[in-house]
Amino acid sequence: MRCAFSWITCPAPAPTCPTGGDIACAVEAQGAVRLLIGDVMGHGARAAQTAAEVTRAFRALAGGPAQCPPPQVIATRLHEFVAARDCGEEFVTALVVCVPMDDTTAAEIVCCGHPRPLRLRDGRVTLLDAVPPSPPLGLLDLAGARPRTEPLPASPGDSLLLYTDGVTDARDPAGRPYPLAERAAALSADSWPLLQALRSDLLRYTEGNFRDDATLLHLRFTRSAAGEGVRGRPDALSFVRN
Repeated sequence: MRCAFSWITCPAPAPTCPTGGDIACAVEAQGAVRLLIGDVMGHGARAAQTAAEVTRAFRALAGGPAQCPPPQVIATRLHEFVAARDCGEEFVTALVVCVPMDDTTAAEIVCCGHPRPLRLRDGRVTLLDAVPPSPPLGLLDLAGARPRTEPLPASPGDSLLLYTDGVTDARDPAGRPYPLAERAAALSADSWPLLQALRSDLLRYTEGNFRDDATLLHLRFTRSAAGEGVRGRPDALSFVRN
């Protein structure tokens, strides 16, 4: 698996804030790569603090010395962490992804109120809207249900684009939203690295004016040496900030 993400942060409403409420984190441990992309409710210093604390909690769960729990348990524990914070009504949308580095376990995804990923395959882009959403972290108790883990609908040669709503809610000067799926399809055909191409395209489209943090996480999948599933180690991890 090739893993890279580009983070464009510090929205226009809070120009003095060096960080925001978006979360993007990858941990390689215990035979798998586990990824978290998320978005904290609100903006400014409080959202940035929550994002940092949720990131630390995820790293502890996904990369600690003990056996790592499955994705739905990670999501449940992160929900309990957010709900226990003394910050009033706060929530975090999130996707948790687990990609094994062997041929015995399928890749899995958990969606907690977050925008569903886009799958890039043979020049076509498809919204994975069949991935069932649970409520955001911090609000799961309202639904009386736990997060659901689903097989990740991707095959060797595919890639997935995970993102926060700051990307799709970004606007051009005429007020038109950024067409992420359309632009990803066009740029993936002739541009690499894709994230750098999307970052430049998004900055051009919005003229650098953002209403919210914008985060993109791109996963590329390759066939393992011994199996047919979505397997492998991350062979690239890059961080690009505006």
